[in-house]
Amino acid sequence: MKRGLAVLGIICISLEVLLVAGCTRLDSVEAVLDASPSEGAAPLRVEFRMDRSTYGSGGPGTFVLDFGDGTNGVAGDDLGLLIPHVYGPIGTYQARLTVIANDGQTNEATAAIAATTGEVPEGSTVGRRAYNFTAPTTDGREITLSELRGQVVLIEFWGSWCIPCKASMPHINAFWEAYHDHGFVVLAVSTDDRAEDAVQYLAKNGFTGLTCIWESGGKSTRIKLMYAVDWIPRSIVVDKAGIVRYNGHPMDLEGSFLETLLAEPASEPP
Repeated sequence: MKRGLAVLGIICISLEVLLVAGCTRLDSVEAVLDASPSEGAAPLRVEFRMDRSTYGSGGPGTFVLDFGDGTNGVAGDDLGLLIPHVYGPIGTYQARLTVIANDGQTNEATAAIAATTGEVPEGSTVGRRAYNFTAPTTDGREITLSELRGQVVLIEFWGSWCIPCKASMPHINAFWEAYHDHGFVVLAVSTDDRAEDAVQYLAKNGFTGLTCIWESGGKSTRIKLMYAVDWIPRSIVVDKAGIVRYNGHPMDLEGSFLETLLAEPASEPP
């Protein structure tokens, strides 16, 4: 009987230790920094996630993210943010996340970033060098994407026949009106069967500042196929160095994001 009680006592003590240790872990401030990608050709766009971090029982609190390249870091309180950053010069960097709970507890985590030499591969996904093209505009010119280096370019795939496109086009035009004096260009790639349909729609709605591109092919136009666009409206944003920085729905595109790109120094990809 005594032996059984002794064993039971040991089990209870062990459970108590485990529970205390578990509560300590749950209550502790923890910093976890994930970087994707952590290596690639410069200029390298990296997305930082902090959502595995916690303020613990001492929260809420604040965080500070230092990119490790001498640029201004980011501070805030929302650990669920996805924070993008571009490492321009070739080199190895160490980003550091500091999580600070309101009760004074802190914890840090780091992530190593390597921006290497080598040519950025072409593509339409974020981080790739945008496919180059030369195409006719509806005002009788020709435009080549690579000749727009040094400016931020929004390639907007749309059609006057497309109801969702009509809903999002005022959003796109508002961006052009706000930023075209700062080096922002919109290439509106029409998927209309006739160039006249695209021209008339833009003129009727006062969207005449947008550069409209039209080629035969309608919904299967050459540039649309090149960029593997399977639905419209679709916005693809290309930065000053010719790198794709956004590929998604135009209504999810924010002015603050464009302002960040416009503020970045112009540089050529390797």
